[in-house]
Amino acid sequence: MSSFQASPFAKHLLRSQMRARAEREQSDSAARTSPFQVHWLDNIHPALHPEALAVEAAGEAPLHPAVGALNSSQAFALNLGLPFAEGRREALDAFISSQLGRDVQVEGVSFEYYGTGDYLAELAGPRPVVTDDPKKREHWTQVDIVFHLTAASGLSGLLLVEVKLTEGGFTQCGGRASPRNRDRTPCESAEAFLNDPGRCYLKRPRHASRDRRYWTIFPRAHGTLRAAFPGSDLSGPCPFAGHWQQPMRNHALALAACQAGDADFWGLALLHHDGNPDVVGPWDSYRAASADKEHIYRWPASTFLPALDATFPLIDPGIGQWLEQRYQLGLRLP
Repeated sequence: MSSFQASPFAKHLLRSQMRARAEREQSDSAARTSPFQVHWLDNIHPALHPEALAVEAAGEAPLHPAVGALNSSQAFALNLGLPFAEGRREALDAFISSQLGRDVQVEGVSFEYYGTGDYLAELAGPRPVVTDDPKKREHWTQVDIVFHLTAASGLSGLLLVEVKLTEGGFTQCGGRASPRNRDRTPCESAEAFLNDPGRCYLKRPRHASRDRRYWTIFPRAHGTLRAAFPGSDLSGPCPFAGHWQQPMRNHALALAACQAGDADFWGLALLHHDGNPDVVGPWDSYRAASADKEHIYRWPASTFLPALDATFPLIDPGIGQWLEQRYQLGLRLP
């Protein structure tokens, strides 16, 4: 699914959100309404507005151009993560502990996380260059939410959470079709790629000043790239040419943080709209192929609702209930 072509589920949810907005604001679900909020904060639960503004002002979560859209994935991620920056975390601690199989506490929350900027060697400097000029634009891996954890044993951990709302899949590899890619054999043959990942165009694509580290991070953890992904289909193209590209980079980011000594353990989770049928298959197949499958999770957003409602127990309606209604988490394609 092209990033510029809305999936059937995306269209279905947006239409439903617009009808619900018209009903809330005009008491008529058939009334005309916009798919964009007047102000992006209208996409955020009112109790979270101060924290959302603080995060924006600090530059901790650069706003996407479409953050005001009713189906903004970034707004969805902020609503899911911001409550735990200020509210109670006991329920979240219990949920994450049950999923990871170890007792942990959440010590902090970050958004648009890319680590030190050096983990994957994707950036020219210590911080990303944010610009509208495509000739100067950098492309780097970042994860929507990161929970900073401390285990009962005293070890520190990172839980990287990729959030998907109406996306029709995951970011795919741009190098496969790049006119500057002069050796596409690794793109077309998983066997050739896994035998010699150094031939991959992504190792040093256009404008890169140094080799990216994806294909050294996984061997450092598992001996070889092939051993890191024992479930890969060797008869097809590069396993990371399609929808596995983004999970792979998120996975590499988590491993690299531990290899750099910035965490003792890691987890990687997909947190998605319950009704989105397009992200489940790629994520689950990636997990199944990975040697690290026990550290990779997938959580429908509804599993977070009890913890969200416990963050600010005196708010009515609770944040979880508000999210369930606003994003129609029970919605499925007809």
